[in-house]
Amino acid sequence: MTPKTTFKTFDSFSDADDATRREYWMMTMEQRMTILEQLRMQAYPDGQTAPRLQRVLESVTYSPR
Repeated sequence: MTPKTTFKTFDSFSDADDATRREYWMMTMEQRMTILEQLRMQAYPDGQTAPRLQRVLESVTYSPR
């Protein structure tokens, strides 16, 4: 499966931030964890973490108001 890349333009940074925030809220917890793991692997390619990296992750369920 090849990821699709799209580009969007916004009238302000605030609009762009809002769109990014909505996109992240629409992701499943598994998708967010996958992104987190990819970022961790980029920061620590040898598999070692920083000595002060917190080892506990708490997830919360989003409920629209």
